[in-house]
Amino acid sequence: MRSLAVKALREYDLRVQWIKFLADDTNISFKIRSVDGANYVLRIYSDEETTLTENQAEVFWLKALKRDTDLNFTQPVPRVDGESITLASVPGVPGEKRCILFTWVPGRVLENFLNPQNYFKLGVTMAKLHDHAETLKPLPASIQPKKWDRAFYYPNEPVVYNDPDYKHLFSDQQIEIIDQVICIADEEFARLYADQESQILIHGDLHYWNVNMYRGELYIMDFEDVMLGYPVQDVAITLYYGSQRENYPELREAFQQGYTSCSAWPVERLGQIETLQAARSVNFINYIARIHDSPQEYINERCVELQEFVKQFGE
Repeated sequence: MRSLAVKALREYDLRVQWIKFLADDTNISFKIRSVDGANYVLRIYSDEETTLTENQAEVFWLKALKRDTDLNFTQPVPRVDGESITLASVPGVPGEKRCILFTWVPGRVLENFLNPQNYFKLGVTMAKLHDHAETLKPLPASIQPKKWDRAFYYPNEPVVYNDPDYKHLFSDQQIEIIDQVICIADEEFARLYADQESQILIHGDLHYWNVNMYRGELYIMDFEDVMLGYPVQDVAITLYYGSQRENYPELREAFQQGYTSCSAWPVERLGQIETLQAARSVNFINYIARIHDSPQEYINERCVELQEFVKQFGE
């Protein structure tokens, strides 16, 4: 993939000093250093995680945020021709790959600074994102982000938890629990998406590994999962992370206080956040079963949590 990165970088007015591999968890990322000392990230998108139209939605919102707000976030770097997305191919790599060059985000991930003060800031940041998204309605017809309107919402996402080939990983009881969660979540998704007028762009993955802390300020990263959805979905996703921590209730309260200092709290009913979080957990269980060499412990732990959710919120 390094040769692909080199080819994609030719589209930019950038003199490269060096290229360093960063990650290949889903997408493939390289850190780029220019000869003038500036740092960037080149992301090569996975065909499974996003589509071109979803990448276009990501760029659309990032450009609008830069134009309209003072929030700190990664920004797409324009190519020589002004475009942001590069389609590149090289021998040995199947098909064309979608690439975007982003500005480097300073600081360290928020995971290292989990306290109520910073979660208050995170709540403020999310509320400002949602308030800005409201100003973009209606979206241009060309902007078609994904929707979180079902448990398995990624494009061409294989569903394996009930596949006979994965029977060794899931007991009949676990499959039944997952089925029950999906049924409960489907009702919530249907209620939400019946209100088309309230749909806005949401970040879709604003957890504490996608936020950096630098000199007391938050910097947002990774808008790849931008969705057409509802603020409560963003809230549920953010609060899903760290929910097993001892100080989670304190962090959650601080996040809500930060959000409501700018905007109305978007949670409409008891159990709404928990239902959306259970749906996300189902998605992760299915994903880990597919890609992890030893997924059993993760599956078992999450299914115990889902069983408690069904006991509390199932009919």
